Amino acid sequence: MTTTRYRYLLQEKIEKTFSKKFITAAAVDDLLSCESIVNKLNHGVECLNTWLLQDHHIDKELRLLALLELDKCELVQQTVACISLECQKPMKLVSIASLCARHLNMADKVEAVHTMAEVIAVLAETDLFDVKKTKEGWIVLSRVELDSEVTQYADNALYLPPLIIKPRKVRSNRDSGYITQRGESLILGFYENHHDDNICLDVINTLNSNEYELDIEFIKQYKEEATEVTIEQLQENARIKDKVLTDIDAQKKLKEIRDNWDKYQEQGAFLQHLMIHHGNSFYLCNKVDKRGRIYSSGYHVNVQGSSFKKAMVNFKHHEIPTGLAEW
Repeated sequence: MTTTRYRYLLQEKIEKTFSKKFITAAAVDDLLSCESIVNKLNHGVECLNTWLLQDHHIDKELRLLALLELDKCELVQQTVACISLECQKPMKLVSIASLCARHLNMADKVEAVHTMAEVIAVLAETDLFDVKKTKEGWIVLSRVELDSEVTQYADNALYLPPLIIKPRKVRSNRDSGYITQRGESLILGFYENHHDDNICLDVINTLNSNEYELDIEFIKQYKEEATEVTIEQLQENARIKDKVLTDIDAQKKLKEIRDNWDKYQEQGAFLQHLMIHHGNSFYLCNKVDKRGRIYSSGYHVNVQGSSFKKAMVNFKHHEIPTGLAEW
């Protein structure tokens, strides 16, 4: 096997390991392996169809038209799979609806989240999850325990790391430099931002072809510092929103923030090791926003992040400027 072919297969494996796209598919497969769950999913499809055929006010009727063209069976499976993955602990209804809204392919984000919240409420009839009202608002809690292999797969999910091979050439506004992520819009934001007009794909391809490396000496000497947050700041932010945050709740919130930071640091260190292990040579894909501004894709490794993030990344091929004396 040639080195090029080996790195291509390795890149494909990395994408399948970390992409949430494949994790949802694995969760659906796990659900379909249990006959009793399959029966409940089928019941969910019936409930959804019955709900769609009911009379609704005109604004809602127009909003629900988008669902009529969808594969209801697939929609139910994907929604329940997402809830099974994300709601092992109580999650706010609006939060899980936001995560699942992409399955509706609706142009308006607010309407998509609103509609998905209604779909989730309808699918609660399957008894595969609960929707409850609490003093903090409506929450969703899964009643399905996925296979440990699937949950481990989900725990490993990350924002896709940089590519270890040169990105594919993007040829349309729904394309990607990644091997397995084709069909995604190159225009950031929700569906309403997408269009098929010129977004200068040649510029995106040029930027995608820049090869980078991590500055190993810098990473060894310095650590990224968290933004300091205090209990008083959390309580003041709550007051601005006309809410009350007790000392106990503020301490819990502060612990959650610190735990998230520790997890972020752990993930960052893992990805740095991954990049270095595979030759410390990588590429970043780029997208545009609706105004045409270009952003490199990356969460833990990015040339447009914080000062620390910028400092830890160098161009792979160094050039020494000459002619400065004459200038």
